[in-house]
Amino acid sequence: GTNINLVAKKAGISVGSIYKYFDSKEDLFLMIIDICIQVLENTLKGIVESDDNIMNKFERIFREIQRTSRESKELICLYNEMTTIGNKNLVKKVSRDIESISAKAYTNLISNGQLSGEIRSDIDPRMAAFFLDNLFMSLQFSYSCDYYQERFRTYCGEDIEKRDDFVIDELCKLIKSAFCPSDT
Repeated sequence: GTNINLVAKKAGISVGSIYKYFDSKEDLFLMIIDICIQVLENTLKGIVESDDNIMNKFERIFREIQRTSRESKELICLYNEMTTIGNKNLVKKVSRDIESISAKAYTNLISNGQLSGEIRSDIDPRMAAFFLDNLFMSLQFSYSCDYYQERFRTYCGEDIEKRDDFVIDELCKLIKSAFCPSDT
């Protein structure tokens, strides 16, 4: 697991300084998550509320995932680790706090796409949002966490992390074929 000594060392501060402000590494993690929630909300709001067509919105989300996964690699790996350590209370709080933001945004995106005719009407928006977010999380971890990066290379080639446009194009084809009416 993530060690508070390692966190302090990477931050260039003493362990005592961390404990001056946080009672535990979970408290530190929750503060970091709160910051991430604000960034996520602002990012998704800007994309979802834009006048772009649905596929451009999906593409913008994919590109944002690629960018933030590289820029915030350690944070994403910490999130992945903290949500899998077996602390049920922490997992429940984090999943409710952060996942409710993306669940609402993606469900609204899909529902609005259905109203405009850009998304098939026979798809349940909440289930589609869940499946879509699973793709997003997989992409995010594939650009940031060691195991998932190796998995990405195994499936797609050693140079896949240098082929962003290819990854985006393939994801867009997949999403379009699954979500959009065949006449669009």
